[in-house]
Amino acid sequence: MGPAAAVLALAGCVTAPAEVAVIPTVAPIAVSCQTEAITDQPCIAMARKRCNTPTVDTIRLVLAKQVPADAQTTPKTVYEYQATYACPEQPVAALP
Repeated sequence: MGPAAAVLALAGCVTAPAEVAVIPTVAPIAVSCQTEAITDQPCIAMARKRCNTPTVDTIRLVLAKQVPADAQTTPKTVYEYQATYACPEQPVAALP
């Protein structure tokens, strides 16, 4: 191999792009709901409609309010949440 061919072969190795590992993206799922209990996984049922194995990312308690309970003397407390879940897999089709 001549010097020109060696330089071209070496240049081809240097300019070839390095392979980049593809890291799967984690799709965020934002949900809102109301519940009658303080929980560490609010709205999980809604998140599972869009992802089989959602994991908690953020939880925000929006409002805790007392509402009259039917046929009871004390009102019950209802908690409104906004939560974001991460979906480590391909999310299921978006809801209409």
